[in-house]
Amino acid sequence: MSDGTLPESRSGPLAGIRVVDMTIWMAGAVSGMLLADLGADVVKIESPRGDPTRSHAAPTAGQAAVTAAGTSISYSACNRNKRSIALDLGSAADRAVFGRLIAAADVFVTNMSPATVRKLGIDEASLHAGNPSLVCAYGTGLGPSGPRADDLAQDMTGMAYAGMLFTMSAIPGEPFAPPGAMNDVITGTYLFAGILAALLRRAATRRGETVTGSLLQSALWTQTLLIGSAANTAGASTSGRPRTEPRSALVNQYRAGDGRWMAVAAINARAWDAFVAGAQIEYLVADPRFASYAATLAHASDMRAALDKHFATQPAGYWLTRLREHGVWCGPVHHLEDVLADEQVAANGYLTTLSDGLRTVSLPFTLSDFELPLAAGPALDGDRESVLRDWGIRAG
Repeated sequence: MSDGTLPESRSGPLAGIRVVDMTIWMAGAVSGMLLADLGADVVKIESPRGDPTRSHAAPTAGQAAVTAAGTSISYSACNRNKRSIALDLGSAADRAVFGRLIAAADVFVTNMSPATVRKLGIDEASLHAGNPSLVCAYGTGLGPSGPRADDLAQDMTGMAYAGMLFTMSAIPGEPFAPPGAMNDVITGTYLFAGILAALLRRAATRRGETVTGSLLQSALWTQTLLIGSAANTAGASTSGRPRTEPRSALVNQYRAGDGRWMAVAAINARAWDAFVAGAQIEYLVADPRFASYAATLAHASDMRAALDKHFATQPAGYWLTRLREHGVWCGPVHHLEDVLADEQVAANGYLTTLSDGLRTVSLPFTLSDFELPLAAGPALDGDRESVLRDWGIRAG
């Protein structure tokens, strides 16, 4: 075993499922990681040089961008609970080992570029020839078909193609790219869901199938409501707006008297009376511009300015308590540093610490009677002997 605490006998809802993970960077790696988290035996096949993510220092990282084991935070955060074996598919001996792994696997997942998939002969037709019941999963940039299928893409460029950089920007007409490889993580999670669906159907049909997902597809799905507005209504307002010019002043963020920010979301007319009472703005309602919910929408910028002054008269705790008592959706606007020490996050076990000391997010969902294994991302080729032994494969 490589550095970590992978159990000899895995448990979890996917125990017994064998996965060949041939992923690089993040989107594909996340899908394999989630399978491993739930008990599948995920073998990450890397080139002898290793996944480039191993040495990647994320632009958002601080001074200590590597784990105690010398692996980048980016790699360990997306490859926990896997085992690693290094193979050169240009070598006949290593190609034979790869073929035996595929023959013994239930799932194959990759996010190599379409050109690389063809070059390495790891397309679905080639793999199904050796294992007809294999679930093949491919993560791509802009989708497996169409004139842009071979375009190289990454987290930000996938969102750019989907129009997401404009919908997320607070400055109309000016694109904005959020940090943190968010679309990569979302795409890997969706691909994982597709793999689960394929495994369920395979249990009934005994046939393998192919699952695809892309950065473009994920970014479109994330914007489901905005796309519904743009595609089905005239004059839809889908671009981002600054806080000072909200569509509704009642769905916005405000700085309280103690300097802390809070978010309020009185999203419709039914919430108007509760907001007025909770925020104690009866005096503002006397102004014709703010006499009703509809009036506040028509004068959103004026209402925002009035609420800026109003909420600055008391600390955030005061306002949040009052608004909650009246059933208004609201909450603090945290910095990530706040979240790391938050009691609500801790009470639900949303963060965890891996065997190499890396603190990270646990899972995007919670299962009863299941404890997440906490093995760090594997050392390159650190599991060759155990993988070949456990999968019944002879290297020669």
